[in-house]
Amino acid sequence: MSEQNEMLKIITPMMEHVCDHLCRFPGEISDQEELDKICGGCEMEGHVCNILNTYNRVNSSGIEILQGQAEHENMVADWKWHLAERFSRIV
Repeated sequence: MSEQNEMLKIITPMMEHVCDHLCRFPGEISDQEELDKICGGCEMEGHVCNILNTYNRVNSSGIEILQGQAEHENMVADWKWHLAERFSRIV
């Protein structure tokens, strides 16, 4: 459990930075209720869960390499699509 707490110490500031400084929606939408709806549908929470689950799986099993190249390629493709869609102002 202490390892997960350490990982949360890394993930939490990362997500705060992404949401507060990189996401385009806070700059486009001033209505907090509408922004909360958009944030509630954000896929970043799922990506963070995948990071934590992968960390836990690797940490508990002692395996340091993700198994299956297809899984890795799908994860990279999902990230590329999501980053392009969500943070288009960076491009």
